[in-house]
Amino acid sequence: MKRLVTAFLTLSLLLMLAGPLAAKQPLDHSVYTEWQRIQEQAISRDGRWVVWSMAPEESDATLVLRAVDGDARHEVPRGDSPRFSHDSRFLALNIQPEREAIREARLEEVPAEQRPQPGLGLLDLETDELTEIDRVAEFGFPAESGDWLAWLHAPPAPDEDEDSADNDNDNDNDNDNDKERDDGRDPGTELVLKRLADGERRTFDHVSEFAFSADGRYLAMAVTTPDGEDDGLKLFDTRGEESRRLRSGEGEYRALTFSDDADRLAFLFRDQREDDERPDAAFALYHWAAGEDDASRIVDEESRFLADDWHVSKHRAPHFSESGERLFFGTAPAPVEMPDDDDVLEEEKVTVDVWHWQDDLLQPMQLEQLEEERKRTYLAVAHLNDDGRLVQLGREQIPEVEMAMEGDAPVFLGVSNLPYRKEISWDWPRYFDGWLIDVETGKAELILKTVQARPEISPAAGYVNWWDREQQSWFAMDLESRDVVDLGAEIDHPLGDHTNDRPFADNPQGRAGWLADDAGFILYDRHDLWLVDPANGNARSLSHEKGRERGWRYRFVDLDPDEAAIDPDAPLLLTAFDEASRDHGFHHAFVDADKAPVERLMTAHRYGRPVRAEDGEALLFTRENFQEFPDLRVAMDASFADTRRLSEVNPQQADYRWGQVELVHWDSKTGKPHDGLLFKPEDFDPEREYPMIVYFYERASEGLHSHRPPQAHRSVIIPTFYTSNDYIVFVPDVWYREGYPGDSAMESIMPKTRALAEEDWVDADRVGIQGHSWAGYKISYMVTQTDFFRAAAGGAPVSNMVSAYGGIRWRTGMSRMFQYERTQSRLGKTLWEDKSLYLHNSPIFMADQINTPLLMMHNDQDGAVPWEQGIELFVALRRLSRPAWLINYNDEPHWPTTFANREDWQIRLQQFFDHYLKDEPAPRWLESGIPALEKGATLGHESD
Repeated sequence: MKRLVTAFLTLSLLLMLAGPLAAKQPLDHSVYTEWQRIQEQAISRDGRWVVWSMAPEESDATLVLRAVDGDARHEVPRGDSPRFSHDSRFLALNIQPEREAIREARLEEVPAEQRPQPGLGLLDLETDELTEIDRVAEFGFPAESGDWLAWLHAPPAPDEDEDSADNDNDNDNDNDNDKERDDGRDPGTELVLKRLADGERRTFDHVSEFAFSADGRYLAMAVTTPDGEDDGLKLFDTRGEESRRLRSGEGEYRALTFSDDADRLAFLFRDQREDDERPDAAFALYHWAAGEDDASRIVDEESRFLADDWHVSKHRAPHFSESGERLFFGTAPAPVEMPDDDDVLEEEKVTVDVWHWQDDLLQPMQLEQLEEERKRTYLAVAHLNDDGRLVQLGREQIPEVEMAMEGDAPVFLGVSNLPYRKEISWDWPRYFDGWLIDVETGKAELILKTVQARPEISPAAGYVNWWDREQQSWFAMDLESRDVVDLGAEIDHPLGDHTNDRPFADNPQGRAGWLADDAGFILYDRHDLWLVDPANGNARSLSHEKGRERGWRYRFVDLDPDEAAIDPDAPLLLTAFDEASRDHGFHHAFVDADKAPVERLMTAHRYGRPVRAEDGEALLFTRENFQEFPDLRVAMDASFADTRRLSEVNPQQADYRWGQVELVHWDSKTGKPHDGLLFKPEDFDPEREYPMIVYFYERASEGLHSHRPPQAHRSVIIPTFYTSNDYIVFVPDVWYREGYPGDSAMESIMPKTRALAEEDWVDADRVGIQGHSWAGYKISYMVTQTDFFRAAAGGAPVSNMVSAYGGIRWRTGMSRMFQYERTQSRLGKTLWEDKSLYLHNSPIFMADQINTPLLMMHNDQDGAVPWEQGIELFVALRRLSRPAWLINYNDEPHWPTTFANREDWQIRLQQFFDHYLKDEPAPRWLESGIPALEKGATLGHESD
């Protein structure tokens, strides 16, 4: 009996001890390095396999392969960049070196070429055998054949000997000459071609670039030898297992491209031997056709076709039209010749920017786009079935050309915004002109002018369509008759985006695109899809206006993204979004059948965009809500009747306290209905008082079912982290009145914030507010208007709209004027039209009204909001003896980018709010700061 009593007492004691240990733990900052993220995923062509890679912050990835029908599973440590073979028999992938090995090599200052290099993994999906190959720079399968795999080895480390003595080496360019190349280019490396059926390999020396034909018959290789004497372009025929040279000669071979039918090959070549002084930019275009012994030159800089001082550009790879009868390539003017200043000291050079009032683009924007402009090309075409006749399509007046019919259309669309580049500084959206370009002659005709939306050409080249902001409708021009049809004339509902509260005409709700053969154009109103006949404007609702009836939004899901047009005979997969509940799902609509959408799936979740197996019906997608991580799922077909979860990426979530979220509603101070999200602790107790943080940006309530995993976010709080640590988090939507963004934030946010503070479960004396960038500005403004908040954290705030208005967004080089007049700042007027607006909305002029402790993070390389904006407000508050802190992560942009800095910011945010809203001890950085003398010695996270 004593033994039974003793056993019972012992068991009771163990259970009592185990209870607290088994309780869920609050999230802390250590979890960032254990929470996995899915980084990439794919489904095999036959739909039988799904692969994904996953990794936590600062950790090696794991690649996971999973059978769709069954439990077969394979994991490859450090695997990423997976690619299935065309027949779905094999999976090739990169195998990255261990992060710690790379880190140690960097600490030891090992040169990059001597550090561990990625390798190649080849997994046989039938035998489950994994083959690993070291030091692989590139690999590829043929697009439409499962017979072959090729990989190009990385250069050997300097202390390694390159062994090219394989018995099956195709060694007609082997050369042991140690002479360096005249052009300074690195020689190529070993290319390995493997026949997947039997594993037989063939190797080729000094390959710098390779390309398969789609059917796998041909492998083209650019050969770059150490001394240049055996450079060339080689073609290997996998059927006859024979190789031949299509061209020989010292120089640079690049941009190898096959036609879809594999009967043609194009490439670019710069002949170094012809002229050592030849500009680096000058290339020749070559073409080979099946049955020919050698590749022939199509055009080079000596061709009469090219304008004076123009050349074939290496910055646009040639490509064939679908028929293979047209070969497109890029041309460009000669680059500006820079003087040879090797005999000039740095201090003897003049380095200056000249800003001119007639410049199309501001100097900073020109400089930011300098590399892009140096690489700008203009489209040209060789008509191969017409003796290679050359036609220039793009030109400096028309820098962009949109093709149709996979490059085989008689006309293309030229697009230009050149006449309106000055307006980029202050107007939005941008303006465009449209040109109709005859592909046979190159003749260009101006057909659209000053359209405030980019026009598009239809897939069959029958129409050009565009959104007209003034008339708030879609229009289409018949390219044969030039007749213009209003595509929205028969639709009685607005086609513009009702959520736009910025000072410019509404964007469109959007469009699904064109039916095959340009038979119809599918566009959206707020709720439904409409099919419009472009010939006469006749319209009917493909969703039978069920979206409007139910308060839902239907949108088309393109399961064939490689197809330019929509198949009218196939059911249209639609997403459905319930605007009231925020539920989400999938329905089917029908072009030719007169029936309403058929519901397939509708739940209280958010679904990722499905991807369909190319040769099957299986769909890969994700499902998530606040509690549920967006794991990968597969539906066996588009009915979604049979769906399966394949991944379980973060099972450890069950060990932590999480939270719950609900949708809340209220009217703003002006009476406008508002929505928001209210996050509460998982074990929320209405009898308990909680501190609350208000976080916002613009509008987030449609993300009710979004999952929010803990992460070292670059700028803002994560609601999950704070609910796990016994906070309430309120995320309100904000709607704006033109000219008064700061007041609009007050009108939207404060009514519900005050109402929540009156609830028994919110501590009204312990409410904080946090946001970054645009929200950082609004917080800075709000604390000049109210002392309601116990603490505020506003990152990268605009504090002075006068000085900011005339500034530069250094990341893009753009003037900030457009932002204040037309976009996010929503002032709607210039500074000189209404100075009072800029003064009224600038917190700096009301800094003496700020009594709330204000934490700012603003970095010295911020390219969006000038760093001086945060400094202006900080030094004002410092002089006024108001509690303020400015955190500057050195050399970081608009937000910290490194994990160390992001984690540090999240720690400081929590310490700040814990101190002011929970009475936790102040850490040293918050209490007394970190003197410059101690910079780097301590982060000041500790408290006294």
